[in-house]
Amino acid sequence: MSNQINPVTTQLTKVTILSSLNNQQATKNLQTILMEAKNETIVSLVKELRGEYRKLILDKNGNYLCTDLFKICQQKERIEILKELSPTLSDDCVDGYATFPIQTLIEYSSCEDEYKLILNSLNDYNKLLAAAIDPNGGHVIQKIIIRIPERFRKEFNSIFISSLDFLSKQKYGIVSVKRFVSKTKDKETIKFILNFIKNNFMKLAGDRFGNYLIQYLLEKWNNFEEGTEIENLVFQNFKDMIQSKYSSFICELFTKMVSNEEKNALVESFNLNEIQYMYNNYYANKILRLLGINNMPNNNNNINNNIMNQIQLYNQNNQDLQNHNYYCFNNNIGYKSELEYNPTNNKKEEK
Repeated sequence: MSNQINPVTTQLTKVTILSSLNNQQATKNLQTILMEAKNETIVSLVKELRGEYRKLILDKNGNYLCTDLFKICQQKERIEILKELSPTLSDDCVDGYATFPIQTLIEYSSCEDEYKLILNSLNDYNKLLAAAIDPNGGHVIQKIIIRIPERFRKEFNSIFISSLDFLSKQKYGIVSVKRFVSKTKDKETIKFILNFIKNNFMKLAGDRFGNYLIQYLLEKWNNFEEGTEIENLVFQNFKDMIQSKYSSFICELFTKMVSNEEKNALVESFNLNEIQYMYNNYYANKILRLLGINNMPNNNNNINNNIMNQIQLYNQNNQDLQNHNYYCFNNNIGYKSELEYNPTNNKKEEK
C-alpha cells in the first residue's frame, strides 16, 4: 500500500510518471488523474515528457498511460509526439506494448501532417513487410489502411500491392490484404489486384491462407464485374479445386452462392467416370454432395437426370459384372475386368 500514489494529491509530472512505471496500481492512479485533467495541464505534460515517449510506449505500464494521453491531447500535441516517435515507429509497432499507443495515434490522426509522420517510417519495402506479417505490427498496418485516406498513402499502397503474393500466403499478412482490398476504391489498384488473382489463381486457391483471399473477394465483389471474373475462374477450375483441401473451401462457398441454374451447369459438367473417381476423395465427395450428386439414387431428388441415369447404369453394370464373374468361377472360365466386360454380350457368353 505504501507504494501507491494518491490520485488526489499527486500531480501529473514527468517525475511522478517515470517513477510509477514499476508500479501497476500507481500507473492506474495516474491514468485516473489524467482523464480528469484540464487542457492546459495536458499541454504542459506533453511538453514535459518530450524525449521520454519511446521509453513510455515500450513499458508494460507506461503504454497504458500513453494510450490515454494520446486520446485526449490536441492535434498540435500529437504532431509533436509523432515527430519524436516516427523514426522508430516501424520497429516499435511490432512490440506487444507499444502497438497499442501507436494504434491510438493512428486512430486519432486527422490531418496530412500526422499522416505523413505515421507513414514515413513504413514507406519502406522491408519495414512494411516485417510489420504486416507480425501479429502486433499487422494491427498497425490495418489501422493505417482503415484510418488514413487512400489519397495520402500512394507510396504505401504501391509497396503493399507489389507484395501481394508474399503477404497473401502469410498468417497475419492475409488479414492486412483483406483489409486493404475492402478499403480500396481506386480503379487502377482494383484492376491490379484482379490481374494478380488471375495470374496466381490456382496457387492462391491451394494455399492455406491464400484461399481466404479468394473467398473474401467472391463475397466482397459479388454482383460486380470483378466478382464475375473470379466466379468464372472458379467455374473453369472447379473439378481440380474440389480435390484439394484448401481450394475445396472456395468451392464450398461458391456452391452456396450460385443460383440453381449455375449449380445445374456444374453438375452437367461432370461425367460418370469423374464422379466415381472423385467420390473416393474426401474433399471432392463433400462438394459433390452439396451439388446434389449423391451415389445413393433413392436419396437424391435434385440430381440432374442425365447424371442420375449414368449412376444407375454404372451400378447395374457393376452388378452384372459380379454375376458374370460368379458364372465364370462356377464354370472354370477366366474373370473379366470392368473394362473388358461388355454387359450386352453377358447373356450370350453365359449361354
